[in-house]
Amino acid sequence: MLMPKNNETEVVVKTARQRKLEKLKRKPVQFVKDSTVYVKAQKSVMYTWAKFGSFALVILASLLLVIYYALIASPRYVSEAQFVVKEAGGQDSSLLGLSGLGAVSSGMRDALILQTFLQSREMAVALDKAVSLKSHYERDDWDALSKLKTDSTVEEYVEFYKEHIQIIHNELSDVLLVEVQTFDPHYSLSVNQALLTISEKFINDLGAKMASEQMAYAQAEVERSYAILSKNQSELITFQDKFKLYSPEQQSNALVTAINGIESAIINEETELKSLLAFMRNDAPEVKAKKIRVASLKEQLAQEKQRLTSDDQQSLNKINVNFQEIKLNTELASDLYKSALAGLETVRAEAYRKLKHLLIIEHPALAEEEKYPRRVHSILTWFIVLLLSYFIGRLILSIIKEHQE
Repeated sequence: MLMPKNNETEVVVKTARQRKLEKLKRKPVQFVKDSTVYVKAQKSVMYTWAKFGSFALVILASLLLVIYYALIASPRYVSEAQFVVKEAGGQDSSLLGLSGLGAVSSGMRDALILQTFLQSREMAVALDKAVSLKSHYERDDWDALSKLKTDSTVEEYVEFYKEHIQIIHNELSDVLLVEVQTFDPHYSLSVNQALLTISEKFINDLGAKMASEQMAYAQAEVERSYAILSKNQSELITFQDKFKLYSPEQQSNALVTAINGIESAIINEETELKSLLAFMRNDAPEVKAKKIRVASLKEQLAQEKQRLTSDDQQSLNKINVNFQEIKLNTELASDLYKSALAGLETVRAEAYRKLKHLLIIEHPALAEEEKYPRRVHSILTWFIVLLLSYFIGRLILSIIKEHQE
């Protein structure tokens, strides 16, 4: 029973050897590649290349960076300017003491508005129209990595503009610092000057627009109140002309005074009449004259009372009531007009106080040296980044190698 098993084992061993020999004869290259020695050698070569070849790439990339920044990179010149937005009658927030804490001052609000405008598409387009900024950035005289690509879109130009126009806001003083980067020092100065001109116009227009809107509203109120006053004055004059009265109130008072006088006269005449009747006959001439006098006064009294209190529209009382109503409306319209005039003057003073202007602290100056690119700083930064990438890659390969073993 044991002999057959040994024979079978020998047959199997011979078959494996025969297969390897046959593979060596038919595919010698593949046989070598599948061998353990070849696989180990291949892995060793790969790790060696990864170690030294990647370091060589780091050195090569560093050399290319040195060549680019030392010989190719186009210099960029910076023109700086500092300015602040002020109101004509504004009060410095620093003088307000603790009461100004936690509140956004007018100067800060204006500075933030101007900062947003300076970084806007509108400003970029305005500068392009003023000094052809887009064409300058697209010139072929500059290196391809620094310049704006030729025939760029407006959106690409605006993004490039934002990268090369730096706006820094000092929150303590509300001063804005503007740095303009171009490839020519004289051109940087021209761009910065154009930027200040456009900014000043923007601030002036902003203040003038607010002031004109307030003035227009106040002026409209003055004109409206004046129209009401003119209408009421015309009604008053027409009323006076219609009834031939300057002041019905005064005439009504005069009429009441006259009625009181007539009543007093009647009382006096009747008293005298009674005195005469005490020693004279009714047909006596003196008694008849006195009676005629009393009757005349009573008739006059009735007429005056009827004139004062009759039911028709010609009664002095009703005329006086209507007159007082028209007069009151005229006085109210006059007060409204005076108030509107005072409001107009207040708005005018307030509008002047809020007029804004650009106070330039540092005028643009001509750059004598390039500021960008920072060649040594950029080369060292990229070299450190490449070295870190190299060591991280080696660490990852070592971990992979340990896991495979």
